[in-house]
Amino acid sequence: MAVILESYQDGVYTITLNRPDKKNAMNSEFLVSLYTALQNAEKESAQIIIIRGSGKAFCAGGDILEFKNSKDTETLIDSMAESLHKSIRMIRNIGAIVVSVLEGVAVGAGIGLALACDITVASKNTVMNMGYRRIGLTPDGGGSIFLPRLIGAKRFNELYLFSRNINMIEAKELGLVNFIFEEEELEEKLKQIIKDLKALPMETIPYFKNLVNYSSYLGLDQHLDKERFYVSELACKEQFKERLEEFFKKK
Repeated sequence: MAVILESYQDGVYTITLNRPDKKNAMNSEFLVSLYTALQNAEKESAQIIIIRGSGKAFCAGGDILEFKNSKDTETLIDSMAESLHKSIRMIRNIGAIVVSVLEGVAVGAGIGLALACDITVASKNTVMNMGYRRIGLTPDGGGSIFLPRLIGAKRFNELYLFSRNINMIEAKELGLVNFIFEEEELEEKLKQIIKDLKALPMETIPYFKNLVNYSSYLGLDQHLDKERFYVSELACKEQFKERLEEFFKKK
């Protein structure tokens, strides 16, 4: 089964995260395939890219079972962060409007992936959680640059340090999502949003995104490198392995 599904129609390239039994948690194959899908969308000169999950979930973050079973966790996480960050950079620099569609859960790196997109649509029952501190890691996927710049340092500190759930009402108030819909109306509302986005001139989009990157995310490349370095360093510590064991005992 392909871990990433791709379809293209009428200028809209849909990328579906497809590990529904794992709530679309990111493993190594997934991350390489995600970047390839974004490259494919660019080759098609897609006007709009939709990133969503299968099985009524967006993304549960990194696949901690893969972390647990790895014989070289530091190298694994470093490689995964590198792959993820290539996709984050591409989302921010591609000349298309990228829309994330959240359902169920958006946890850890799933939050970074969602926030990297230009527009975020969510079903009302979705829950976000930073998640990283629960297993003794710092954020990756741009989570520690997108969130503080969107909501401020104090609120970011709260969400990371307490690792609490964020419902979609709060997420909209904080500016983390643009639109919230009931689950049963999500598909029709998404179609209308895509129609509205395509109704206006598209040639401005690469320039517009470049301005947004300069105004809001200057230094993103260097910040992603620092995130990767820290998350890899923490992954080699004995405490991280102990946190994973504790996590699986609770399940």
